[in-house]
This record gives sequence, C-alpha cells and structure tokens, in this order.
Amino acid sequence: MIALALLATAPVLDAHWNAVLACPRVSGESHGTGVVIGVKDGFAYLLTANHLTASDRVGVQFSSRENYPRAAWLDPRAAVVARWPDPDLALVRFEVGKREVPVLPLAPAWQRPKTFPVAVRSIGLGSADAAAARGEVVEAREYVKREGKGGAFFWRTMAPPEPGRSGGPLLDSQGRVIGIAVAARGRSGYYAHHDEIVAALRREGHGGLIPAP
Repeated sequence: MIALALLATAPVLDAHWNAVLACPRVSGESHGTGVVIGVKDGFAYLLTANHLTASDRVGVQFSSRENYPRAAWLDPRAAVVARWPDPDLALVRFEVGKREVPVLPLAPAWQRPKTFPVAVRSIGLGSADAAAARGEVVEAREYVKREGKGGAFFWRTMAPPEPGRSGGPLLDSQGRVIGIAVAARGRSGYYAHHDEIVAALRREGHGGLIPAP
C-alpha cells in the first residue's frame, strides 16, 4: 500500500517541482519573480512585472531540484524584449544552451476561469531565496484605470502578494499560467489578466508563445 501511495503522488510532486523551478528570481530595478512560458530556437521566454525591469537587461537566477532553495545557475544579462506598462508586464529572453529549462505554458484563451470565486495557485519568491507555491482565491475580473495612465484588466485575489512575489504567475487548476502578480491594494492582490497577456504577445509578434486552438 505504501508503494502504491508513492507511485500515485509522484506525478503530483513532479508537476509541483516543474512549476516552482520554472519561476526564477528576477533582479532589475528591484528583485521579484518571473515565469518561463516557452522555449524556442535556443531561447527561453519569461514573463515578469514591468516595474522590475527599469533597464534593458535583468538577471534571472534559477534553482534546481538538487540545489533548492539555493541558486543553481544565473544569467546576469537576460534581455527585456517587450514591455506593456498598462498591465505592468515585460517579456524577457535568454539563451538556454544545453540546459533543460522548466516551462509553465499559458492556459488556452477559451479555458481561463469565467466564474468566481475560483481556487488557483500563485508562485513567487516572497522573502525567500527560491520560489514557493501558495493557494489563492480569485474574486473577480476587474478593470483598473490608473491616474494619468491607461487601464487594463486584472484578476483580483483575496490576499495580496508579498514583496518579492511580483512578476510571479497565477496558475489554474491544471498548472497553466493565467496571470502575473503586479500589485497589492488594501487586502487584495492584482494579477495581470490572461486576456491582457495574450493580446500583448500577439501585438508584439510573439504569438508562438500562445497555445494554439
């Protein structure tokens, strides 16, 4: 019975490790989190919060299953290839070489949450050296217009992300990315909405990172 229990939980543990290790520390204007959403032609593509990326280069620091929570490898000059200030998103690219980089794909557009409240997960560093997962509850899809700037749609969660979790992903029940942590207001968290992510990637010619119908 014990062996059967271990076999049953192994895929769950593997999925958990993949999710955590796909979310490196991002160091730019300040430190936060990112999530690798795809690998193409020898480059990995990572989403994070735009407010972490004041310059055109950021550091991305990955852990590994063997080293966790310590760092396993670092790219100190990953390139910021696109920015979207209104939903507070940035796309970062870096060479993977011969490394196996874990990936958390975006959820297909037609499968994102549509009724609320809904239980999800977030991944981020917080005050730790490596990413960790925690449960979240999405309360609503909300349009937010910032004073003197544009507006965008966000997921509003029941708990705010702590410092260091900015840029980390919000995941659906199947472990797919549906949002990116960007802000806290009062007792709520705000995550760039899946629709904003998909629209931004298409506008900048990165539609290949979006799951096909």
